[in-house]
Amino acid sequence: MNDASTPLPSAGWYRDPAGGAAPRWWNGTEWAAANTVPADATPLAANYSHTAPSALSDAATNTWQIWVLALLPLIIAPSYLLIDVSSWLPAVGEDAVTAQLRQHSDPGYLLALVGGWLIYGVSIPLAIFDRRILSARGIDRPFHWAFIFLGSLVYVIGRSVVARRRTGHGIAPLWAAIGVQVLSIVAGGIFVVNLVNATMNYVTEFTY
Repeated sequence: MNDASTPLPSAGWYRDPAGGAAPRWWNGTEWAAANTVPADATPLAANYSHTAPSALSDAATNTWQIWVLALLPLIIAPSYLLIDVSSWLPAVGEDAVTAQLRQHSDPGYLLALVGGWLIYGVSIPLAIFDRRILSARGIDRPFHWAFIFLGSLVYVIGRSVVARRRTGHGIAPLWAAIGVQVLSIVAGGIFVVNLVNATMNYVTEFTY
């Protein structure tokens, strides 16, 4: 399904949008079969683009579902900064069960735990509908939604790369997802530093 307001690419050799190894001839309006390439076609070596022509805009290759998948980890990142690291350290005279209950009742910890399950559960239908929309828009063989079980980042990266190969667009969610992951790593690093400092102070206090 093409947008009539978007100009079509000029005739030439392009990467096969179906994923074939050999390039295909685009006559300016449609793909030509191997036996219908005109005799006066530009020689392959002189005019070969690695990007398949597409009348799809960048907006058409991106859906609201993929943007939600890319940004979902932002739900968890702040929770690392809200965890009370002292709840991870045993109190004097406290038994193991009480210590575990105190740790698991910390609001920051609960937010991280529930947020993780929420992201996993919501990601599956989002990936399914994202792939269906891309197929309906005419994108050949989008990245399979089942890869979401390996994590939202895996799906966003694979989906963006495949969309880019098919249409020349759709890479923006990948960079957004990477940016979110960097923020998550920074937040996790801050939590680890706070926990180490709290542990050192705890050990020092009971040693001296």
